[in-house]
Amino acid sequence: MPEEARQVASSETTSLSPTFAMNENVLDKLKCLNYERDFVQAQNRRPFTREQFAIQADNNAIQFKDFESLVVFLIAKIKRDADYFKVDKLDDPNTSVNKMMIALRGLDFNAEFPAAKLKAAYGEAVCAVLDFLTDRCLESERFVFKMPKHNEPAEPEDVDGDDDAMIDDDEIEDEVEAIEEDAAMFTEADENAFVHSENQQIIESRVDPIEWKTELERVGPRLRLNNNNVGKEWRSHINQTMKHSELIQKALPTTESILKQINNQLGGAVEKMKSKEKYLNTSFSQLCNEYQVVKASLSEIEDKHSTGTESVSVLTNELAAIEDQLSDIKGTMDSRGSSMTDTSPLVKIKAALQEIKIEIQNFELRIGVVGQTLLTTQTANGGGDIDVEGGDDLDDEFADA
Repeated sequence: MPEEARQVASSETTSLSPTFAMNENVLDKLKCLNYERDFVQAQNRRPFTREQFAIQADNNAIQFKDFESLVVFLIAKIKRDADYFKVDKLDDPNTSVNKMMIALRGLDFNAEFPAAKLKAAYGEAVCAVLDFLTDRCLESERFVFKMPKHNEPAEPEDVDGDDDAMIDDDEIEDEVEAIEEDAAMFTEADENAFVHSENQQIIESRVDPIEWKTELERVGPRLRLNNNNVGKEWRSHINQTMKHSELIQKALPTTESILKQINNQLGGAVEKMKSKEKYLNTSFSQLCNEYQVVKASLSEIEDKHSTGTESVSVLTNELAAIEDQLSDIKGTMDSRGSSMTDTSPLVKIKAALQEIKIEIQNFELRIGVVGQTLLTTQTANGGGDIDVEGGDDLDDEFADA
């Protein structure tokens, strides 16, 4: 593995180790709370793994549902009330997370992160919430962590005594060094894993010591390993390296001669290609010049074609504008021609004149009747100074009318 990739991998492991340690602590506390019986078996679920809420799962929706149901279970155990915190199936993740944060604030949980981080259902924020809830559950259950009771281990039987007697001092030293390196590695891993954990107390075991001892006696002999080969790997690596070096030294002269022959053949082929290229350039130089001339003329023609297309596009735009103006003028001319050929106003004028003539005749008739009645009235009353001639003139006027 390259050094950069190794550094990136080590940095990712160290950055994720507090979250993994917190998730393992949560799982141990859940086992103390008998979650396998009250939660897993009751809801027909699978037990949680050591990295359940430390890393992202394949299906994030299922992971969020597991986290949500576990929070509901823990809060119900703390408050001893199943209705204190409930999440509707129709709620979206934002609503569920907001309800969850309100319930956690009711339990005096001080959140140093935004509520949106709980939607991911994994990470340090989720493990912190579960760690807080499991601690509160243990307090409500009055669970106390006690010091472990260690039984004195029985002396192991010397199964491979003959083989151990044959180990020389160098092999013993190598085994001691390997064991010390493993111990240092495990201590560093433990320190990195539990540096950020909040609870350093020891979990009390509820396993019967007698049953544990019988199980140990049954399984113990099968777990014994033959450690005669511990620390001998470097010797086998050295032997393999020496063998490979001998093989390389044997194969190097023949391989070197073959590579030199290949190099000479490739050099000759390259020289031939260069000479052929020069010959082609000299023999087809006239055609190249003609091609350059044709290419230049083609570029000129393409430039003319581009300018011609631009002018054609401008003229087509002008033609479209003129056609629009012509259509407007045709519309106005049509409207004026239709108004000139329309005789309905003349017919209306003639009808109005005819009505006016009829009204004039009626008025003249009435005036004549009124003048005649006035004349007859004056003559009947014996008016002597009536100008008959004037009356005759008036009658003549009415008659002319």
